[in-house]
Formats: sequence, C-alpha cells, structure tokens
Amino acid sequence: MNIFSILITQILYRPIFNILIIFLAISWGNLGIAIICLTLVIRGIMYKSSAAGNDMQTGMSNLQPKIEELQKKYENDPQKLSEETMKLFKSEGKAPLKGCLTMIIQIPIFICLYRVVRKFAGGEGIPQERLYSFFYSFGNTFTEISNVNSSFLGIDLLTAKNIPLTIIVAVLNYVQMKLSTIAQPKKKANNPAMPGMPDMSDMTGMMSIMMAVMMGVLVFSLNSAIGLYLVTTSLFSICQTSRKYRAILQAKRQGIFHKDQPTVINPK
Repeated sequence: MNIFSILITQILYRPIFNILIIFLAISWGNLGIAIICLTLVIRGIMYKSSAAGNDMQTGMSNLQPKIEELQKKYENDPQKLSEETMKLFKSEGKAPLKGCLTMIIQIPIFICLYRVVRKFAGGEGIPQERLYSFFYSFGNTFTEISNVNSSFLGIDLLTAKNIPLTIIVAVLNYVQMKLSTIAQPKKKANNPAMPGMPDMSDMTGMMSIMMAVMMGVLVFSLNSAIGLYLVTTSLFSICQTSRKYRAILQAKRQGIFHKDQPTVINPK
C-alpha cells in the first residue's frame, strides 16, 4: 500500500466508517438510518462552506455589470481582460473556486462511503482493524453484513437499479440547482467577444436538466445506499438554500397564489 492510499484510508475512509458504525449501533443496525445520520453530520460540518458557496453565486451575479464594463473596455485585449477580471474577483473577495469547495470536499467522502457500501454488498464485511479501539466493544458487531439491516422503507440499500429512488434524486437535484440560481438576474449576456451568446438563464436551465439526468443515471447504476445519501444531502441543500432565499421565495409564492394582492415580504 502506497503512502497516498494510507493517507486516504486514515484521513477519510476510516473516520467515515467509524462514524457510520456509531450510527449503526444507535439505530440497532439499520443501514438507512445510519447513512442519513452520517450525511447530516457531514453536511452540518460543511454548513459554513456551503453558505460561502451560495454567497459566491450571489456575489458573482452582483459583479456581472462590472465584468461587462471590463469586457467592453478590453474588447481587443483578452490578456488584459483576464488580468483585470481576476483583480476584480480578488478585490471583491469572490475567488471562483469558493463556490466549488463544498462539491470538491464531498467527492472523497462520496467515494469512501461507496467503498464501505460495496464491501457490505459483496458480503465481505469490514476488517475489524479499521475500527478505532475505543469503538470496538460495540462496533465489532456491525463489521459483518449479517448483523446489519440493509432494508429501509422497503428498499434494499445494497442493490442497484431502484427506479423510484433514481427519479427522486433527479428531481431533488434539479430543484436544488434551480434554487441556487433564484437570486441571479435574468439578463442577456453582453460579451463583445462573443456576439449572439444566448441568455445565460437558458443555459443554466439546460445545465440543471443535464445534471439532474446525470445524477439519476449515477444513482440507477450504484447501490441504493448511495442514492439515499444523495437524497439526504440534496434535501439538506434545498432546506439551507430555501432558508437563505426565503424572502424571494415568499414573494414568488405570493405572486403565484395571490396575484390580486400586493406583495408583502417578511425579511425575518
């Protein structure tokens, strides 16, 4: 085993497995409840990072007029345009990678959880040496799949190709992406270097659909336990984003159901 594999095992795989074992013990071996609890803990830890990502998206929308001014000013100098755009991001504290941080962090967590589920699905169990010594007294029971209940709401979490779960993940992912762009203005892109560029809101809509389809295909091809993890994390994101943009959502709801009444927004 090389040094990279050792680091991944000790920093990510082993901690995630041990946290999962704790929740398996608390839930009497129910894998579904354990995965939901594990996901909520992970998303709770990353709450501030997720909020920063949402702020980044809103900030980028607010910067759009300044970016368009730079595009006009340096229409014939792409290098200068790139330099000035990066200076603008730096001065406003809007580093482009901030919005991707939560997704980047979740990738290794997703892979580690998949490794655990795959071992359970293969009937191999998890080597007991992966347990921390202080968890061994109650955790060693759940290193074997025979002591784990993999059924949750009628779904066998160790099997793949669950159609209802696939549809749920795709729909939630679409809603999540639409909510994340709710504060962005619908405005035609005005890039002199790319005349005729389509409305960015239309492009975002197509990307939302494509991403939802991709997530659906992923869930259909993997164990349902991974689908449950994605359902939980999507619901968490939807709740977090809805809370942030509750005033906008309230205004939209009033506009749909009470068109004849003035829109009143409660900022609290």
